[in-house]
Amino acid sequence: MFELVRKNRNRSIILVTFMMILLAAVGWAAGEVMEPGTNAGMMGIVLALIVGVVLFFVSFFSGSSVLLMSAGAKEIEKKDAPQLYNIVEEMVIASGLGSTPKIYVMESNAANAFATGRKPELSAVAVTEGLLNMLSRDELQAVIAHEIAHVKNRDILFMTLLSVMAGAIALISHFMTRHLFWFGGGRRSRSSSDSATGQAQLILFLVSIGLVILGSITAKLIYFAASRTREYMADAGSAIYTRNPAALASALQKISGSMAGTKLPVPDVARAMLIVGPSLFGTHPPIEKRVAILQALAGTTTLSYAEYARNFQRVTGGAARFMPKSALDEKSVGQRSANAGQKFVERAARTAINLGTAAAGGRLPGVAATAAALAGRATSATNSAPNLRREALDAVKKAAGYEITVCPCGAKIKIPKNYPHRDSIRCLACGRPLGR
Repeated sequence: MFELVRKNRNRSIILVTFMMILLAAVGWAAGEVMEPGTNAGMMGIVLALIVGVVLFFVSFFSGSSVLLMSAGAKEIEKKDAPQLYNIVEEMVIASGLGSTPKIYVMESNAANAFATGRKPELSAVAVTEGLLNMLSRDELQAVIAHEIAHVKNRDILFMTLLSVMAGAIALISHFMTRHLFWFGGGRRSRSSSDSATGQAQLILFLVSIGLVILGSITAKLIYFAASRTREYMADAGSAIYTRNPAALASALQKISGSMAGTKLPVPDVARAMLIVGPSLFGTHPPIEKRVAILQALAGTTTLSYAEYARNFQRVTGGAARFMPKSALDEKSVGQRSANAGQKFVERAARTAINLGTAAAGGRLPGVAATAAALAGRATSATNSAPNLRREALDAVKKAAGYEITVCPCGAKIKIPKNYPHRDSIRCLACGRPLGR
């Protein structure tokens, strides 16, 4: 996949350069609109480039922290949510990423996830409480794999740079429209007359307004189009890393179906980072197409980027030109059995029963502990999704400063830090006072 990383880097340079030129043009146009007949256009170029450079450096060095903070994401530690960490580590190994991202959980009912970080060593994966509550372990693994694919393909840095440029252009357009609303181009009307100079200024004024409007729209379209192709690549990566494209298809359907009436867990400017976008005219390809490709892929015997490209063309009618040749040449992997997890549970349970029987009859001394461990592992595998959710959500509360106390009856009590009436708290399950 080195070619994909190199291709992304080259595209980043080309598109960011084009966006900088567009930013300068919009800056010039905004200057001409707000102060026509002067050298304000050149001043607008300078100010626009300064805004773009400042936003770039802020985003490059602090963008991840700002995004995670604005989303209310809490970092969780491995000891508090080992099952969630296990999923992430499994996908890091499957993808060959080399570095394990930090894991964050957002206190949001909206089911979604995103990855951030300008390079794998500084990356992070964030999921919402709503996502943890909604998905099975396989579906959650597929979503995590999708985000890991974004990190591996260096999509995060690329989209961050584009979002900065698009945001700067939108900011300049916003200030220009507010200026027109309050001042109405009064300077132009005062300085112009019926002469040819006045007509030229009027034409320049109208051209400038058109350039600002078209520049803002063009920047957004570039941003949206770039994001859409990267979503397809991340879907393909998830299918290959998990060897279970049906799980991602199911997860996308659940997430998309739950989005009505829910608030985005991140600011609007960062919506391209989410696994499912909030609208059809947005940063993501239509869910129906993504799901159809994955479902078609689930019907094949092997998985590869080439197989994904073939199914992409079959569903969309267009070639997967975003797919680099090195990816198409990669070897295929076998499909994961849909009931592989259940088969493991059944095998572990049967082995535990046989070992337990042998230990009880004295034929295999010392294997009782092994039998118990296998039985426990089988039970854990059966209940892994509920346990994973409980672990992760408890970790969020702990990261938020809550103290988690376990009552002798087994119930967990979450107490805010420095709660003044701690002695009066009783267990909701058994009624026992906390202090006893």
